Amino acid sequence: MLFTAFSIEFMLMLLNSADKKLVNETMANLSLGICVIIAGMFEKGVSFSYFSLIYHYAIFTPSLSWWLWLAGFLGCDFFHYFYHWVGHKTRLFWAAHVTHHSSLNFNLSTGFRTNFIHVFYRFLFWSPLCLFGIPPEMILLFESVSAIQNFLVHTEKVGKLGILDWIFNTPSNHRVHHGSNPEYIDKNLGGILMIYDHLFGTYAKETTTPVYGITHNIDTENPVKILLHEYVSLTRHLSKLKGVSKKFRYLFSRPQ
Repeated sequence: MLFTAFSIEFMLMLLNSADKKLVNETMANLSLGICVIIAGMFEKGVSFSYFSLIYHYAIFTPSLSWWLWLAGFLGCDFFHYFYHWVGHKTRLFWAAHVTHHSSLNFNLSTGFRTNFIHVFYRFLFWSPLCLFGIPPEMILLFESVSAIQNFLVHTEKVGKLGILDWIFNTPSNHRVHHGSNPEYIDKNLGGILMIYDHLFGTYAKETTTPVYGITHNIDTENPVKILLHEYVSLTRHLSKLKGVSKKFRYLFSRPQ
């Protein structure tokens, strides 16, 4: 479904635009997406095994019921929010997440523009749910649904949706999230719902046109540079710092 939606959008792009730079970026985004999908196939097995191990030591294991499904959904969406928040607030995790934000465009191919490195650790953020009796299969299901929904919101073809924008992560909310406008930075971090953004003060409406990209844009369509440019910068800065404590503080300081 994701590739079908992407293919339709890409064909329309080719018909309506002869922008070679945009086409090259779209191809780079697709190549990054393929890497993530391949890594994700491996990660699903690893995460299921790890979740199952943690679930074995759960404090309690309630039987399936409507409230367990609700708790699982809200819990998964909370840890998505928390993981996303950490990705914006610490240099260490931003080094991977910046790949997704570094595009100056906003379309479905941006949904593919993800750093596969994060695939090998992101599932750890959801593992506490298993200690509280949320089954591994339920976590993986909700995360799959969230991933699909988070891909589809990367579009400018859908305008504002009224009350739905207040409740859900919609295209309008996600355009804000990708904006480098000062009032939009680190806003709308939710997965499927906006509930945690409202609770923690990170929600922002789309009021002005978003300026996509990051505060120090990279001018490249090279997938390797898109993947690793922040890690290169991080390594250079770390090499100049003396002592473990200074390096640690730098890794968990806020990105500039």
